[in-house]
Amino acid sequence: MNVYSRIYNSAKEQGMSIKELARKAKIGENSIYRWKTIKPSIQSLTKVARQLHVSTDYLLGQKKESSKSFRLDIADKNTQLLYQGQEVPEKYIKMLRFIMEEDKAEKQKN
Repeated sequence: MNVYSRIYNSAKEQGMSIKELARKAKIGENSIYRWKTIKPSIQSLTKVARQLHVSTDYLLGQKKESSKSFRLDIADKNTQLLYQGQEVPEKYIKMLRFIMEEDKAEKQKN
């Protein structure tokens, strides 16, 4: 599997098209399509990997991880949380943080 195929499959798993992914990663809309035949720049590949929540090593075929193995901490305010490929609004992330803090406080009481 090549770079383009890994990107395509990861984007599809997250409900995104290649063009949508490119827009979200803030690279040219057709850039990723060109990666079928040319190597991407490190900067562009890094932007795409971040958007897909995978490592550049995975996209380059050097690791077998997939986007499903990615873990994130919702306490990190720089984390972009997605649900079915769509960004979760900040108000819902705040609710999740509140619920988790309440659960933590309850466990500390017991």
